[in-house]
Order: sequence, then C-alpha cells, then structure tokens
Amino acid sequence: MRKVKRWECGTVVRRLNMGRGRGRGRGRGRGSSGQLRPPSPYKLQLSPSRETLTYAQAQKIVEVDLDGRLHRINITDLLPVITEDEMMAQDLAECNSNKENSEQTQSKSKSWKKPSNNKTRKISKNASQQNHRSGSQQHAGSLQHPSNQTLLPEPTFRTLSSVSPSETPPLPPAYYRYIEKSGEEQDSVAEYDMDEEDLAWLEMVNQKRVSDGHASVSPDTFELLIDRLERESILESRSQALSQSTVDEDAFCCVCLDDECLNSNVILFCDICNLAVHQECYGVPYVPEGQWLCRCCLQSPSRPVDCVLCPNRGGAFKQTSDGRWAHVVCAIWIPEVCFANTVFLEPIEGVKNIPPARWKLTCYLCKQKGRGASIQCHKANCYRAFHVTCAQKAGLYMKIDPVRETGVNGTTFSVKKTAFCEHHSPVGSRRDGSGDESVEGRMVGGRGNR
Repeated sequence: MRKVKRWECGTVVRRLNMGRGRGRGRGRGRGSSGQLRPPSPYKLQLSPSRETLTYAQAQKIVEVDLDGRLHRINITDLLPVITEDEMMAQDLAECNSNKENSEQTQSKSKSWKKPSNNKTRKISKNASQQNHRSGSQQHAGSLQHPSNQTLLPEPTFRTLSSVSPSETPPLPPAYYRYIEKSGEEQDSVAEYDMDEEDLAWLEMVNQKRVSDGHASVSPDTFELLIDRLERESILESRSQALSQSTVDEDAFCCVCLDDECLNSNVILFCDICNLAVHQECYGVPYVPEGQWLCRCCLQSPSRPVDCVLCPNRGGAFKQTSDGRWAHVVCAIWIPEVCFANTVFLEPIEGVKNIPPARWKLTCYLCKQKGRGASIQCHKANCYRAFHVTCAQKAGLYMKIDPVRETGVNGTTFSVKKTAFCEHHSPVGSRRDGSGDESVEGRMVGGRGNR
C-alpha cells in the first residue's frame, strides 16, 4: 500500500512505502533493512504571501495581484470610484509612507542583534504573515475610502455695496439698415432658378428656333421671362379675387348649398377660384391661417379637371385613389363610393366597385348616357335616373338624415340618403329648400335657382 502526502505550496512529494521489500526509487529509497532514507537537504517552506482559504471564504474573496503584491477584497465591500487625480495622490502618499518605513527599519537594524535560529524562523514567519494581512487590509481600505489628503480650495467672496451695470454701446446703423431696391433694380433681378429639366427643354426649343432661322434664347433670358410670367400671374389672380369679393357676403357652400355658418363650421373661400365650402363638407378640420387653396388650385392650377362620376365641371373636387378627380357631393350620394379618411374626406375610393348597370343609366335631366354614374328616384316603381350635380342644378329633393340605432353591441350612427325626381317629391317641399323640413336633416339642392 502506497501513501502519498502532497504539500500545498511545493512540488516535492514524500513517499512512504509501508511493508517489506526493496524500494522502487532509483539509487535511493529504503533497503531491506527497513530504515528510512535521509531527509532532503532542501526544506520547503510555505509562501508567506498566500494563505490557505476554505471553500466558503474563497467564494467571497477576490484576489488581485498588483505590482507583485497579492490583495484580497471581499465581494460584499463597496468599492468607490477613484479618479485619476485621487489615484495619483494615493500613490504619492504610499511612496511617502514606504520611505518613512524604510528609514525606521534602517534605524532599528543598527541596534538589532541576531537571535537564535529557531526563534528567528518563528518570528520571521509570524511577522511576514502579519505584514501580508495588514498590507492587504490597508490596500482594501484604500480602495473603499479614497485619500483625503487632496484638499479643495476654499472659496472667497466679497459683497459689493453698489452695482452699476455697464451699458452696451449702440451699434452703428450700417448693421441693421435696410435699403429698398428701386423698381429698375427689381426688374433686373430674377428670382427663378433653372433646373435640369428647364435646361433640357431650352435646348430643344433653341434647336427648333435655330432651324426656323430665329436666335437662340440664353439661360439668363429664360429665367427673367419665367420670373416675369410668375409675377404677372400672381397679380392677376389677386385682382380676380378682389373683384369677386363682393359675392362672398351672399355665398353658399357648393357641396350642401347652404349659407348657414357656425363658429365650428365656417365657410372657407379659395384664394384663387373663390370656391366656397363648409369645413365639414370639404374635410378641413382646422381653419388655416393665411392663404387657403382648394385641391384643384393646389394640385392642378393650370389644367381644368373633370369629374369621373358626372359630366359637369366646377364645384368642389377631391382626387380619387387612382389619380382621377370627382365631386365631393357625387362621392357622398353614390352608394358604392366612400372616403378613405372620413375627417379630411380624401381620397375618394370605390369607383371600381360601381356596377356597370349604373354607368349605363341615362340622366333624364341632361339626356346623356354613359357619362358618369347616376342615381335613381327612391319612389317605388320609378326608374328615373339623374346625375347628382344635375339634380343640384335642377333643385330636386335630396335629403340626408342621421339615423341612430341601438343594439346589443351599443349605439351606432349612420345616415339615410333620400332623393326624388321632380314628379315624386314630397308634398310641401319647395325647390328653394324653405319648406317645413326637420332641422335634423340637411336639404341638398334647395338652392338650384342660383
């Protein structure tokens, strides 16, 4: 049986063979006489810089080797953040303390006498262990508490009896003086800048002019001409708006044909075409500040638009989802058409959902067939068809009533649209819309005489 005893800090292993027989070592070991081999002249000693820790202690201690010194820090201790200046001051303090310790050691070594061997070994071993523990604790404490030797400067202040703020010297008038240009100078300056499309178009025009025997147009002349055209068009639109301002007092909404105006639903006028619409009828939730343009003047100012649902021009238009145009009132009355956004009332969707039979109806007012989609009279067994805008012009009876329905899922609101031809209009209704109608409904087409 072999028994091995292994020291923790060294690599020398002392083997003891229990029993009789020859030893297995080469040239050494125990002989047949049973005597132990002489001990090794090199005697192993434990390192004074490392102590044996239990498993529980090792789980709570972190060992850090800094400049050849082993430091042990408990994981439960709070470690403050040390800046570079504090660390430098701490290093200086350690250097001073080490220098003082070395001087004290030298002074003590002069009067120290060498003790015996056994006592020397015990004292040196205990002293090294105590120095290691105190050094590690001191360094851990220095990590926990930064050095307090760095002193902050003390603030000093004084109280003034009277304060007289210095006034800023005035700037010369050359810094903020505005010199208005004369008419001749403004005529010589062009605010229009050409882009790549303008250059390409000008090259094509110049080629045609040269082939016809005319002089080519320079880019500067082109910019000046376009600038003058834009200015003249703006002045002309303003003069037209001023000339049509007299109609605004008696204007009415071209969607509902009503001239009633409320604070929450005012009538807006386009600054170019002078179109009058209610906020709710045209989908304008907030009153704009400054200039307001309808969708036609904003997106197609120079090209007139046509309604895809009727043959009539003029009125309040909105674009469809496929890029075409349609009247807002046509989109309201045709059942298959709706608005994608019910607040802004655009874009208009559902034109493709209109059945072919509706496109083939003939309007009995304008006598046109296949021009837009028509609606029919709500009277039973009456098949007269008419365009929505044609019914507005003729002053037919068209009414929208709100409907409130209460069910299991709660209360829902919808609208009921009713339109009659000229022969089946309700008794008592007048073409000017002033008949005895309920306030809840809205008469559409009652202002046809205008």
